[in-house]
Amino acid sequence: MSVQLAMLVATAVLAVVAVVAAVVTVRSVRELRRIGDRVARDEGAAYRDHLEDSHDLDAPPRSSAALDHRVEPVPTAEVVRVVEGRVIVQPTHDQVVAATMTRPSVRLNILLGGVAHALRPESRDRILGLMRREYRARRRARQRAARAAARATNGPPPASGGQGWVGS
Repeated sequence: MSVQLAMLVATAVLAVVAVVAAVVTVRSVRELRRIGDRVARDEGAAYRDHLEDSHDLDAPPRSSAALDHRVEPVPTAEVVRVVEGRVIVQPTHDQVVAATMTRPSVRLNILLGGVAHALRPESRDRILGLMRREYRARRRARQRAARAAARATNGPPPASGGQGWVGS
């Protein structure tokens, strides 16, 4: 198997992984949006029901002082309903996100997204540059250590017959 063929196969595998990661990510985002829309719709309905229960909309206000001191109700964080004798509590947005982010498929998508980011040309070039600099710095450090060790063990050459170092 030639090097070019191996590179072609590796590139094809990486492309397939990137496409699968993109598809799974898009599906997850659509699911989260659908869940978010449903939660917002349910919270809005619960808020309207709460408003209708707390205010009699058909009755006119008693005085202007009653209008000034009207307190807007705060929407509840949890929507509690009783359906056929069963208590159903709508999960909060934080609970939905926490449950979704701990799923293995989402964690795998996050990992694949990081790998895809690392394989982009700009990230890949930056990483290769960092590795090249680190490799060269370590090689220079090894060469300095080898020269220092050679100087420590060999010492200067003996001066024989008046022939010393050039220029000394």
